[in-house]
Amino acid sequence: MKYAMLLWPHANARYQQETRKLAAAELKLMLGRTCPGAAVEIDEAANMPCLDIECPDKLDERSLYAIARHSLLYQLFERREDGSLLPLLGRAPALLGDDLPAILKYKGKTNEMFLQLLINVGLYAGDFWERPEGLAFLDPMCGRATAPFIALNRGWNATGADVDKNDLKEAERFFKRYLEYHRFKHHMSRESRTLRVGKSAPVVKFEAAATEGSVTLNLMNCDAARSAEAMGKNSVHIIACDLPYGVRHDAMPGQSAPKGGNWLEALLVHALPAWYSILKPGGTVALSFNAQSFHRNRLRGLMADAGFEVMVGGEYDRFEHWVEQAITRDVAVARKVL
Repeated sequence: MKYAMLLWPHANARYQQETRKLAAAELKLMLGRTCPGAAVEIDEAANMPCLDIECPDKLDERSLYAIARHSLLYQLFERREDGSLLPLLGRAPALLGDDLPAILKYKGKTNEMFLQLLINVGLYAGDFWERPEGLAFLDPMCGRATAPFIALNRGWNATGADVDKNDLKEAERFFKRYLEYHRFKHHMSRESRTLRVGKSAPVVKFEAAATEGSVTLNLMNCDAARSAEAMGKNSVHIIACDLPYGVRHDAMPGQSAPKGGNWLEALLVHALPAWYSILKPGGTVALSFNAQSFHRNRLRGLMADAGFEVMVGGEYDRFEHWVEQAITRDVAVARKVL
């Protein structure tokens, strides 16, 4: 069976070329779990961004479920023998709203479609892709919670942690207004998670109900390296985080990072073991980073030192891409195995 997957267009012509490569790598990883033997190629002849899919049999429900949540899906078509295209599916409906992760704009914000890719790469590298409903998600450096909002739209319970109180306050205000404007039933509460040495992590908790289900969002003011103290062991299925680039971000390193030198590397030395502890066995961590200031192999080495099984080779080595002059973004993925 042959299919054509039309991709969501991007306004930046140069980045548009990168998106086809990223979309193909993402789709290959997803179909590698749901439809082994499927072949994915970039359609160079098409006048629009498009991927060609060929597989031995019809795509089953697991594959269609995955494709509907691909970060750049615009429309999936079946290629007929007469050359015509039969529309099969579009993007999966969002639980709360497609615009939820897109509305809030701020300096250093990561594109929501790329974060969807990052989450997908993490999900399909782990053990929970076959039952992807109701998972627990964490972004330990969430900024104003774009990635947690994406997780909520997938029906997951999400936690966004950050050391910047102002970013979390903005996320809280925005999400409260969003729920009220769209008339979602919800409840907001405040609590505190006890940390060691008499410290605590303030948490704002939202419980929101939609027609298709209910979700919980926790916004937690906490150093990334101390998140395990606040969340507990084996509590999360997926961790995904766009690490600060040190170019456009006004990054706040938190208490665990020493001044001077590569503070991000120093932070990760402490944070990765904590994230390993938080993850359930079979869970994954997916991190994006600026490859101009932090080499992929060094990050993978830190992941391995923390106990992770690092995913290497094949499509996992094909996510490096240009973003702007000072930023070449890449992705590293690792799995917790016991």
